[in-house]
Amino acid sequence: MQCELEAAGFATLSLSMIPELTASTGAPRITALEHPFGAPMGPSGDAARQRAVLLAALQALERIAQPGTTVHLQFEWNGPPKPLMHPAEAPPIAQYLVRRPWLFPKFLNRTPPVRPD
Repeated sequence: MQCELEAAGFATLSLSMIPELTASTGAPRITALEHPFGAPMGPSGDAARQRAVLLAALQALERIAQPGTTVHLQFEWNGPPKPLMHPAEAPPIAQYLVRRPWLFPKFLNRTPPVRPD
């Protein structure tokens, strides 16, 4: 979706906790964040933190001139550590790669497999 929007002239940005994996999918611009899965913007109910993350991401979007760039946002996690750090179920991408481990190098090399139609 991001690539299509970029081709139409709109700059896009991904917020990622695994920037290398996000880059392997071809995402044009990435902001990396050291937050747990399920809480990329910050702890639930922490509106000030969520606003700060959003503003930092938008500022990064202004600074990224070329697609293919990753900017690391400097936020430390200050929410509940365990419940969000280890989701009860692995994310879909992890499940996919567990079933097809031979594809993992393709993701790391930014050449994701083509999905059959």
